[in-house]
Amino acid sequence: MPAPRPVVRKVVKLLRIWAVLVDVLIMASAFLVLLHPDAWWTVVALAVPLLVIIWRTRRSLTRRLRSVGAMGEYLVGRYLLLIVGLVHVAQQGVPTLLWIVSGGLLALALEAERFEVRMHRRIRPYAAHLPGRDTEHRPRFAYGYVYSLVILGLALLVVTPWLGTAGAWAVVAVGLLAVLFAAAVLVDIVQRISRRSSALREMPQIVEDLEPRFFVYWSAQSGSAFQITMWLPYLERLGVPFAIIVRNDANFRDLERVVDAPLILRRTLADLDAVIVPSARAAFYVNNAVLNNHMIRYSELMHIQLLHGESDKAASTNPVTRMFDRDYVAGQAAIDRFAARGISMPESMFRIVGRPQVEGVEAARGPIGEIEAPTVLYAPTWQGFHQDAQYSSLAHGPDLVQRLLERGCTVVFRPHPYSYRTRPLRRACVRIKAMLQKDAELTGREHLYGAPAEKEMTVFDCFNASDAMISDVSSVVGDYLHSEKPMAMISMHAAVDDFRREFPTARAAYVIEGSAEGLIDVEDVLDAMLDPDPMSEVRKGFATYYLGDIPRDSYAERFLAVAREDLGIESERPSTVGRERVEQ
Repeated sequence: MPAPRPVVRKVVKLLRIWAVLVDVLIMASAFLVLLHPDAWWTVVALAVPLLVIIWRTRRSLTRRLRSVGAMGEYLVGRYLLLIVGLVHVAQQGVPTLLWIVSGGLLALALEAERFEVRMHRRIRPYAAHLPGRDTEHRPRFAYGYVYSLVILGLALLVVTPWLGTAGAWAVVAVGLLAVLFAAAVLVDIVQRISRRSSALREMPQIVEDLEPRFFVYWSAQSGSAFQITMWLPYLERLGVPFAIIVRNDANFRDLERVVDAPLILRRTLADLDAVIVPSARAAFYVNNAVLNNHMIRYSELMHIQLLHGESDKAASTNPVTRMFDRDYVAGQAAIDRFAARGISMPESMFRIVGRPQVEGVEAARGPIGEIEAPTVLYAPTWQGFHQDAQYSSLAHGPDLVQRLLERGCTVVFRPHPYSYRTRPLRRACVRIKAMLQKDAELTGREHLYGAPAEKEMTVFDCFNASDAMISDVSSVVGDYLHSEKPMAMISMHAAVDDFRREFPTARAAYVIEGSAEGLIDVEDVLDAMLDPDPMSEVRKGFATYYLGDIPRDSYAERFLAVAREDLGIESERPSTVGRERVEQ
């Protein structure tokens, strides 16, 4: 059985097989240069390793990347090719001064590549969106053109035995251009280093001048920006300065282009010490990341956990929540969830603030049974890191979507962003999108899937585009309650009654039982959900229990009022907001 392709790629990369192959080909061509300098196939032999290099770096050569491109790659092979090429050119009677100058320029450009790549990699990001300060840490132009010019120069050098003196002059011209471009790169690198050094040196004063009332602290897997961006519009509405602190380059890149607030990268504990300024009253958190403990040690701050969704998942009752001063929860259900799982929590730390993100979720347009061709949102969750968090039904998603299509439903398909990280779930996503595309071509139904549903629309836009939803154990279920529309949940590991005991949200939903073999009772559940909808009144009660007893027309104001109180911001709201208990 052949080795899996990813494993083969890792072995090839580890052993540097391509680089070794290029070096061997060049050394072989060197013998031909010495033995048969006048043969036409000697030029071809020299061209082969160069073509291999070009093929291996073709993406960097064809894209105008604002980065280093392929600079520094196959450096040894290109040095060898330069030496062998110069020997070959010298044997063809090209003036000595000409091939010495051309070789010197290309060698200088190659050495500049090596030096500049090393310097570029040392210029790591540090901050963005600081008022009145240039924090651009990326190259201001594509450094990779140095590599492209060197490749062009080597190509001309290889064929110079055919072109003669004119070819040698062309190599000189390209080599000179490569050196000049490398000089421009060096200037830009020096400027970037200077800006970075200055900003890091002055960072404590910069942050103090910002006078942030609070920080938003974030550490997460790359690609998780949604955890924090869902909260930023409401934190901005507090109307006071704040800054976002991240701990690694990946998180910085995730946020740099999607936020406008000051963004500061702090890698070490000492780095954090430098930005904790007297004006800051609190720090907000949106997950239970291990590195949260680095920030929570600052006892002068109030530490407020927001999380990034309201659900019955195990992560919502993590005992580590005890280390925060406040836990902002959507409704009483989040408080009771801890007790139900035997986790003792001081009730004084909880504040019921609703889920401000659902303020734009529209109510149902009418009883589902009166809608002739309902639109159903299928929003499965991802696989999860651990066994107790593997709730995804996506492997059976194609079967579910096919049943919806057979009923004449329009489908909105929005999988969790992490679904594409595992091969089985990624394959299921591809199948579902192909099914929807084919059905749209045959019937004209305007299904929503792919980029429109996953990138251009928010999850709440998808809520508003639907008349009903099918999901797994996920925060979207709690949020969907605000719409009062019918919904179903899929239980992948338990019978219906056990599932409802373990995940109380399911008591407001129709439940489809799943197994490794497939989904059970799908048709019966769809019959009930899409026509009589007997759970309509039950959902309304659960909406209050999960999302707070908060007026719909001013729903987000509850969060703002509670946050202002904890931050000491003057507000016209009563000072006892967020403490009521909702019985269910």
